[in-house]
Amino acid sequence: MNEYAILSIHGAVILFGVVLMTPMGGSVASLFHSRYPSTTTKRGQILAGMIFVCLGGFTVSAQTLWMHNKLSEGASVCAGNSILNCDGLIGNVAYNTDPLFGQPWGLIGMFAFTTLMWFVITIAKEPMSPQTQLFIKGGLAATIAGLPVIMLLVSYEIKEGLICPFCTVAHITNIIALIGFFVLFRLYESDEWAPDMKKSSRK
Repeated sequence: MNEYAILSIHGAVILFGVVLMTPMGGSVASLFHSRYPSTTTKRGQILAGMIFVCLGGFTVSAQTLWMHNKLSEGASVCAGNSILNCDGLIGNVAYNTDPLFGQPWGLIGMFAFTTLMWFVITIAKEPMSPQTQLFIKGGLAATIAGLPVIMLLVSYEIKEGLICPFCTVAHITNIIALIGFFVLFRLYESDEWAPDMKKSSRK
């Protein structure tokens, strides 16, 4: 299968999550109402969307790790004469391994999105838990911590004059997750988090 066809699958999962997180996602969320009643609420709808976003971030990160491993074997997975070229970046050990631990960025991305997924699922399972605000802040902190990494990787792309589409999708997904956690934080501070309960009763 063409690498960009595969990328479109990752993108479709992320885009589906984004739609769920927007006001337009109400009709889409109705598909889950019978099995997941929480999706009838704004809180549940956003959390459901974030699950898909984090899932897409994990799978695209796993794809870049696979590419890294294939390139280390001498294979070519995403070469091209245009500016869109994965091989020149993912195949470069100096660029595709983090300077602190020496691990592939794809592996770090998988770990990061797994952590974000854990935060989201935990919040969805126990939205009234006293620790909920802590988990939301943890998700915010994790996604904000990803911004310097994104800037570093983008600097590599600028230096080489290349763009790695898979890496770019992973970067955008982190930013989407950051926005999602920020929306959850604002929602938690409002009465819309639990419309059937008084705000004071869940503090």
